[in-house]
Amino acid sequence: MASSRLWLYVQAIFWRFLMRLGMIFHHIPPPRSPSPTFSRSFPSGSSKVVLRFYCPAEYQRYRKEGRRLPVLVNFHGGGFTLGAPTDDARWAQAVLTQVGAVVVSVGYRRAPEHPFPAAVEDGVQTLQYLAAHAGELGLDISRIALSGFSAGGNLAVTVPLRLRDLLVQASPERWLSRAESTSQLITASAIDLHIVAIFSWYPILDFDESREHRRAMSIMPDKTLPPFFTNLFDQSYLPNAEERRSPFASPVYATDEALRQGLPHDIFFYFCEWDMLLNEGQLFVRRLLDLKKHVRGMMIEKVCHAWDKSPNPFRDTTDVDNHYRDACASMKAIFGEL
Repeated sequence: MASSRLWLYVQAIFWRFLMRLGMIFHHIPPPRSPSPTFSRSFPSGSSKVVLRFYCPAEYQRYRKEGRRLPVLVNFHGGGFTLGAPTDDARWAQAVLTQVGAVVVSVGYRRAPEHPFPAAVEDGVQTLQYLAAHAGELGLDISRIALSGFSAGGNLAVTVPLRLRDLLVQASPERWLSRAESTSQLITASAIDLHIVAIFSWYPILDFDESREHRRAMSIMPDKTLPPFFTNLFDQSYLPNAEERRSPFASPVYATDEALRQGLPHDIFFYFCEWDMLLNEGQLFVRRLLDLKKHVRGMMIEKVCHAWDKSPNPFRDTTDVDNHYRDACASMKAIFGEL
């Protein structure tokens, strides 16, 4: 690892430690966040991907009866550099109690150790793994939704685009030159996957847009993520500028055909008013609407990026709970229609 990459790694380790401390306090307000029901893992490159499963109370009984539950595959945030699959446990709790789906939170490989496209590849392999083990895990792979927060919100969009790309046997080397291809992993089970909805919370969608321009366009520049974070994230995940326009990093550069075929009909975005990512998100919503997708783009007023992940243990969680409830109601309705 070059010296500059080594310095990025040192910074990442420092901020990962502080983020873990912050998440301990984040999970304190009642109701207490659940622990994963169980975990699975599979190898990916020189590392492995850990999947944390959160299961509703009826899960074991349903498995014994041969009944299968819908699945929400979730990707955590942290600029592709920080974070852990347990960070979104409060979101998982909402889905368990209000939807009754199994939540699978993905511990994808993080940058700078594993830059683009590692996280996207891991997301695709996760879907492959769940499809291959659906019977033993009691999962209904005809009812899969994707969700994610920040960087994870990006993955909730780019992973199905990459999966679609592989399924139509497009060349993986064009954009994914740095990691082994997952094209050989595409099996009949993957074709049976049916992603029915996406729930993307304050995602980054355009890495080619400069952070400086984003801040200048924000209505509250002082409320946006500071440069020491965004520089770390961008340099760690996408050190090569030519990769920033890849549709698997920046879905705004995907073709209309790829968006039509790769994304489900029902897509939900939740943006933050004081976030530098608001404008690109709203533009992407309009484009998807023009493609006849059923898209809901909600702007949450007077909040910053990752407003729902506050480390303040005395915070009022009412607003977050209400938005989670709104998303869960939509998810339950979509699962119930199938």
